[in-house]
Amino acid sequence: MPTRTEFIFGRALPLAAFGFLVYIQGSLTLGGIRQAMAGQLDRATTMYLINRVLALVFFTCVFLIYVIRRSAVGKDHSVGAILSAMLGTLILYSLWLLPEGRTDNLYVLALSDMLLSAGMVQAIYGVAHLRHRFSIVPEARGLVTTGPYGMVRHPIYFGEIIAALGMIIPSLFSIHLAVLALFIAAQLRRTVYEERVLRAAFPAYAAYARRVRRLIPFVF
Repeated sequence: MPTRTEFIFGRALPLAAFGFLVYIQGSLTLGGIRQAMAGQLDRATTMYLINRVLALVFFTCVFLIYVIRRSAVGKDHSVGAILSAMLGTLILYSLWLLPEGRTDNLYVLALSDMLLSAGMVQAIYGVAHLRHRFSIVPEARGLVTTGPYGMVRHPIYFGEIIAALGMIIPSLFSIHLAVLALFIAAQLRRTVYEERVLRAAFPAYAAYARRVRRLIPFVF
């Protein structure tokens, strides 16, 4: 890929996109803080604020990583790899545009909030441990096998899938279920492309992959 094109798609556009997401989540977080300071802090508002803070931390981490990250030693910028990465990154945002039929059952909503929070914490843990090696499209910048990467080979995707389940549960029996299925399929496909790059760049990856599950601890 030409240097200028790589700069645009590998740094400039991600910085712009994640900078925008930091701004949005920051604005929502401030709105939640104002509600709390005004005494409007019930269970739903508390969980909303917690999840906005977690989202803000996640996107801030990713933004900073794109500022400081090193050059890749291996990459796959094929159409399939990029399409899977873009679907896995963006498809959940379509939920805001689709009819939902959201339940008002308090137990379902509480489970939704807990899954969303747990998933975001897991994703943040994965990003923080991966640090400057992080990338949206398949690229190799170093082999990490400790921390959350000692539990599963793709802890960020594991966390994002948990968070996605939290988002979908209140409107599970709707078109949102199809979006969730497409999201999970894209994440699974991303692991295939990424592991191909990592195996080629780091001979030790094969032994690591035999030792650690791909996406779900002790299961898959």
